[in-house]
Amino acid sequence: MTVGVALFISYAARTIVLTVLLWIMVKLQKLDYFLLGLLGSAALASALDMLPYFGHYLAVPVLYLCIWKVTRASLMPDAVFTVAVAYALMFAVRVFLLAELLPVPHPLDPATNPFVPQPAREIAVPQIVVTAPQKPPPTAPKKTADDWLKEVTFKGVTDNGDKSVLLLRAGTNLYNLEMNDPVDVSTAGGTCRMRLLRVSANWATVEVNGEAAYLQMQ
Repeated sequence: MTVGVALFISYAARTIVLTVLLWIMVKLQKLDYFLLGLLGSAALASALDMLPYFGHYLAVPVLYLCIWKVTRASLMPDAVFTVAVAYALMFAVRVFLLAELLPVPHPLDPATNPFVPQPAREIAVPQIVVTAPQKPPPTAPKKTADDWLKEVTFKGVTDNGDKSVLLLRAGTNLYNLEMNDPVDVSTAGGTCRMRLLRVSANWATVEVNGEAAYLQMQ
């Protein structure tokens, strides 16, 4: 709906309502009138009333004069009384229509309406529990290469230079350590990696987890 159409509808509604109210007042007071005169007076007053700022103050005295001329009654009090009561009734009608068009307000719900004071709520205070620092569990001492060699048994050796082979037993398993070839050996105390480095007459140099140690061959 354009602005012009909305203004025309508002003007027409004002004119009709004011005409009806003036007609009622004139009939109640048994004054002389003609309907077109009342309609024209209401139309002129409604047009002036829609002017911003000073329109209403100009519409009221103009309507006084128009009703005075149409009814041929006295200006005071007949015309003034008729216009004053008609305007008062018109204001009441506008208030009534406005109240009917507005949506029905819902009851104020303190839980959903931000303008209703909320009851004070208890603030939960977090409990701070202070615990003693945990001591790390004791770690077992690191096993040395000699410790690992104590868990294996020498079973034999083949001295062939770079292709020498050392035979060891760990538990029920036999392991062949070839020269410079690392082998994972499972013992009762765990698993380690062994590598044969050198073979001599009574000793073999074995690397265990990167640490060199001597294994006596008997």
